[in-house]
Amino acid sequence: MNEFDKENYDLWKWGIFYYNPKDPALMVAKRNGLGYTFNFGHKISFVILGLIVAFIMGEILYSTGVIKF
Repeated sequence: MNEFDKENYDLWKWGIFYYNPKDPALMVAKRNGLGYTFNFGHKISFVILGLIVAFIMGEILYSTGVIKF
């Protein structure tokens, strides 16, 4: 297996998180099922994940009335 082989079990942490800093791809196909997942070895993936979490938290806080505009 080479360093970009998506089936390399050493690159999948806990079987669900793909981590390969040498792979330039930001998103990779999941090993099981349909869809894509982030390459957590890529620094931008944490920025995107943080933005997604911040947006969801903002929506929750706005819908419960904690944040008002």
